[in-house]
Amino acid sequence: MVWLKKFKFIDVIREEVSVGKALGVEIEKYAGKLDFYDFAENNSLLATLKKHFLIRLIGFKYRKLKSSSLQSLETGRKTEIDFLNGYITEKAHTMDIKTPLNNFLVKLIKEIEAGTRKISYQNFELQFFNQYN
Repeated sequence: MVWLKKFKFIDVIREEVSVGKALGVEIEKYAGKLDFYDFAENNSLLATLKKHFLIRLIGFKYRKLKSSSLQSLETGRKTEIDFLNGYITEKAHTMDIKTPLNNFLVKLIKEIEAGTRKISYQNFELQFFNQYN
């Protein structure tokens, strides 16, 4: 199931890059190395293996850190979701670009903020994500 979460992560980036391209935003290479366009668009077997390796490497390197959004959720505060994935979904909607994963992530975080859903890895096991298997 871990591999499936990586595919979801890659698909979230894919949606975001497509919106950025439509907006004419140039996404710079991260640390001068990670090309998000290539990450989102290159689907060769070798590229996919590299993506999974990179995600695992980053996850291992930062495994002890908590994102500011997670810290906010854990302390009952609002997150930056409206200014991150929410911004992507708003712009996508105005340009008629489909961003189902980003839309769902915004909804999921809003439910956690409202207290109607718990913070849990089980959120990634929801029926919605089954279509991305």
